[in-house]
This record gives sequence, C-alpha cells and structure tokens, in this order.
Amino acid sequence: MSLRLILWIAGAFVALALLLWGLGHVWQGMGGGITGHGWFAFILGGVFTLALSIGLFLLTFHSARHGHDDIDGPGA
Repeated sequence: MSLRLILWIAGAFVALALLLWGLGHVWQGMGGGITGHGWFAFILGGVFTLALSIGLFLLTFHSARHGHDDIDGPGA
C-alpha cells in the first residue's frame, strides 16, 4: 500500500473517532446515558462500516485498473 492510501485510511478512522465522540456527547447532553455495551456496539458498528466501505472501494479500483471490467469482444 502506498503512503497516500495509508494516510487516507488513517484520516478516515480519525474522522470516525471524532464523529463518534461528538455523537456520544450530544446523546449524553440530551439526558440519556450510553452504557459500556452501547459504546462497544457504537464503535464496532462504525469500524465495521468503515472497513467494509474501504474494502469495497479498493476492490472496485483494483478491478478497474487491472482490466477485470473490460469487455473481451464485440459479442461479449
């Protein structure tokens, strides 16, 4: 992996962490609390969503760059 890709992925996880932190404070500011299980599910859901989206985008770009999406012949 290139350094640029690693920096993008790290930036995405930093943005996710800031988003989860902000949403947690908003939630607690409304008078409700988040239990440890809630935080675990919240973080796990965010990480899995981000990992899935990164993986699918990487597969799409890999497929396009290596010709897997090209049409082989006029009748194909």
